[in-house]
Amino acid sequence: MKVENWQGTSGKLVHDDQKAILVDDKQDLTNQKSLQESLKKDGKPIEEVRQELIKKSIKREIKTDPLKLRSWFSHRQDNQNAKKTEKLVGDKPTHQYKQIKNELTFFGESFLEGFLGFYGLEVDNALGRYEHNLHVLETQELGSSEKEYYLATNQNGRVKLATEPLPSQQIAEEQLNKFYKREPEEQETQAEKVQARSQKDEGKEE
Repeated sequence: MKVENWQGTSGKLVHDDQKAILVDDKQDLTNQKSLQESLKKDGKPIEEVRQELIKKSIKREIKTDPLKLRSWFSHRQDNQNAKKTEKLVGDKPTHQYKQIKNELTFFGESFLEGFLGFYGLEVDNALGRYEHNLHVLETQELGSSEKEYYLATNQNGRVKLATEPLPSQQIAEEQLNKFYKREPEEQETQAEKVQARSQKDEGKEE
């Protein structure tokens, strides 16, 4: 059995390369027998559980800015519901959802549907960003004190390793920082190429 720990998520994945379970950060990982029984009883396909881990973590972190929600309603020409966003308190979706449910006579079903649609979109976008980016992945064989670190992506629950095992978490994080410090420059040069190309094309049209 192995343990996976993804950067930016809360909780860990315990798996046997086929099935996996989620365990929280406080859970004791030394009781292998108990973990094996849980895996046998509650284990689901590993890709499914990996995605669940990320989605749960994203949902905990996500904020829904009432201003963004307002512009989302306005964009759909729903000015009545756009106005109601002013009454929303805070930016935590769970808190806002409770508020809407408690004051449904004021907010109404269409506002609730719109809110859930907006929230779903925010979660999907955050999930897409997480899956697109590289993260530090920590793996460990249960019962062993040795950990391995990689830079990897996690798309639809499938792991793609971008590096060989790295000696420590610190080195993995340094590699990740180096990678992302280079990227904006690359994007700029790509943007410049695209701009130059479109200017050429405009020149041709004239």
